[in-house]
Amino acid sequence: MRDYALHQAQVAGNLPGTGIIEKLLRNWLARKAVRRLQDLDDHLLRDIGASREDIRWAASLPLSANSALALEERQRERMAKEGSYVV
Repeated sequence: MRDYALHQAQVAGNLPGTGIIEKLLRNWLARKAVRRLQDLDDHLLRDIGASREDIRWAASLPLSANSALALEERQRERMAKEGSYVV
């Protein structure tokens, strides 16, 4: 669990000493990865719990936000509302 929390903080750029350039680069790379999801077919997107609308939303976030983490959080919230995922 500690490793997961550390990884999440690192990805979000919340570790001490993380510079703005590193954070922007990390967020740009995350946005690039999110945009690649658009190439998947609808069946695969459904399997991972994403919709094309969610992907467009995440890809349009400013570089100050990590698109991959925002997409993951949005999916988690939707699944919790639907009762198909326990947080």
